[in-house]
Amino acid sequence: MLVPELTLAAPEAGARMLERFGFHPDAGLWRLGSQALRVTQGQPQGHGRIDHVALTVPDMDRALADLIARGLALDAGVTPDGPELIPEFWTDGLRFAYLSGPEGARIELCQRLTGAPSGIGQDHVGIPCADLAPMQAFFEGQGARRIAAVELERPEGRIPVRFLAFQGGVVELYQPVAPAPRAAPGLWSRLLLPGLAAPIHGPQGLVLAP
Repeated sequence: MLVPELTLAAPEAGARMLERFGFHPDAGLWRLGSQALRVTQGQPQGHGRIDHVALTVPDMDRALADLIARGLALDAGVTPDGPELIPEFWTDGLRFAYLSGPEGARIELCQRLTGAPSGIGQDHVGIPCADLAPMQAFFEGQGARRIAAVELERPEGRIPVRFLAFQGGVVELYQPVAPAPRAAPGLWSRLLLPGLAAPIHGPQGLVLAP
């Protein structure tokens, strides 16, 4: 099971916000459907190597309205006006919206227009790459399997995106046109793999840890 780690300066306050998202504590983790997180204390430096954790929802409008009613807010830096559409993803496109989570950690909601799961749970972990190829090679060297490859053509340029199945989860690798993503430790700090003997340091500051 792939578990993103959320590093917070004030984890108790962050935990209360996770509860508003619908997460509940369970054996040292925070769970919502098939998504599990671990919260730890530290001094994150904003958004780092891992940019966001994405949850799948069966009905974007209903899920978003419910979360906003609980006092949560859209991430003003990504989707300030609400859900947007990526028509190139999956069969008929994907609706998405970003919410501001604990201390500003990005939590994305995703709804596939065709074949959306019936419940809320894990969709993917989003990792921006200064150079996508070595990051993809690293994950594939750890046993990941590519399940989708998309080239997004946008006014600012081409954005390559790769989705990889990995350790019971999915990672989304993408290479923004600019600026280059930061490698500094961030809010979403590491990916945890139960049973791993020791931390593995990947390219561009990525860390897989027990």
